[in-house]
Amino acid sequence: MENALYFPFISVPESSWFTRILLYWDKVGSIIPFEFVKAPERLSKYTRDLLTDELLIQVHPGQYVWQAPRFREAFVEFIESLPLHNIRQRRASLRNHETFRVHTEKMQEIADYLVAARLAEKVDWSWCDVEKKTADEFMGYLAALLGKIEGVESTPVTDTSANLEPFLLASQSVGRVEARIAPLRRIVLEQLLPVPEHPVSSATLRSFKQRHGQQLRRFRYSIEQEIADIADMSDADLQKHRLEAFVAENKAEMQEIAAHLSEGSLGDIVFSRICAVVAAIPGASPLFGLANAVYSALSNKPEQPGSGALLYAAYVRKELK
Repeated sequence: MENALYFPFISVPESSWFTRILLYWDKVGSIIPFEFVKAPERLSKYTRDLLTDELLIQVHPGQYVWQAPRFREAFVEFIESLPLHNIRQRRASLRNHETFRVHTEKMQEIADYLVAARLAEKVDWSWCDVEKKTADEFMGYLAALLGKIEGVESTPVTDTSANLEPFLLASQSVGRVEARIAPLRRIVLEQLLPVPEHPVSSATLRSFKQRHGQQLRRFRYSIEQEIADIADMSDADLQKHRLEAFVAENKAEMQEIAAHLSEGSLGDIVFSRICAVVAAIPGASPLFGLANAVYSALSNKPEQPGSGALLYAAYVRKELK
């Protein structure tokens, strides 16, 4: 996909990681409740600057979630599939105020369900304090779901790999045979997509993107294609060889992009790892847990998706050039 959708926070991070997203994706969105349109001062200055310079777009969840016929039902089914001892632990966490504040426009009727299930508490008409683990799962669910809805059509991205764990943990509960054909895989590519080491002003980013954006997007797309191909490989050694070969084959273009960045007054340039969660091996095994809920929410029957990135994980452990 040409677009990216940031989660879990409303204001985006002022970091080299997010600079990377802004540079390499065509459009970048953040999930922002509609009430912030009338109160933009509640957003961070960096977020407001990006909106002004049209480097960031607002995705209002209430405008889109109605397109998912089973938005509430699919997430409720996921929660109710959890073991009772897990639910009890979460309720204890809520009592201990281990929570994440979520806007009710994002949750719709799910908010009432979580309050009734003693997994959330209402703060006021527009906010709920949701038990932390449940909130992490919901925000991942929402971002992945919105990313598949017409009008958004974006790859969800997040700046910490912990936000992707809910999608990966479900596969641990299946048997050993199923585990060998795990429906979700974490794919890590090393030292790709050069990026400024420090955050860059919105105006500087916009100017650079106007000059070199097409090359950046084209290179990032080639990486996405490689991720999808690697996900379908069941041999770990073959995957490793393919990763190393891809980096070697594209070293010249990486260096060219790094040179453009250096010449563009964007500061020192670094490389980072890319981590993606991929739905792999179509037809070999059903998706479990939260990943299945995303597809189930879009229709009356759970679907079996083909290969392709479900979400992009964090870009972590940056390494100096």
